[in-house]
Amino acid sequence: MSRMVRVAAPVLFAACASESGPAADGDDSARREVLEAVETYYADFSAREWDRFGAHFWPGATLTTVWQPPGEDARRVVTTTVPEFVRLAPQGPDSKPIFEERMDSSDVRLAGNLAHVWAHYTARFGDSTDVVTWRGIDAFTLMKHDGRWRIVALAYTDAP
Repeated sequence: MSRMVRVAAPVLFAACASESGPAADGDDSARREVLEAVETYYADFSAREWDRFGAHFWPGATLTTVWQPPGEDARRVVTTTVPEFVRLAPQGPDSKPIFEERMDSSDVRLAGNLAHVWAHYTARFGDSTDVVTWRGIDAFTLMKHDGRWRIVALAYTDAP
């Protein structure tokens, strides 16, 4: 290995490590803004306010999970656009009187106008005679533009 690579590699790796560590995670006000955006997302989703729900996403954003669609033989990765998700809501969140997702905890990573949030949530779904509860993880990627944090991608899964 050349001397330049031996000298440059540790500097490069240290720079990469510091960008993903606490020093690059931004200030407290940006962290509060991101958490407020995510908490408002959960409130609007739980209220099934679909216009407000959709406004949390940048155009072209997607929601992705692994599940088995009705009529299919196996689970697979399913990516949905926001308008498609809202269109299908009557078959999902809107199909029962009780629907709620609440964020229990989160891990926020910030770098400039980019944020990642891993949110652990509890969900409730059902009716007055039968309510199913489960826990999951939402992995949000958000970008800030024109003073507003919005979601560019959301991947979700059941908690292990």
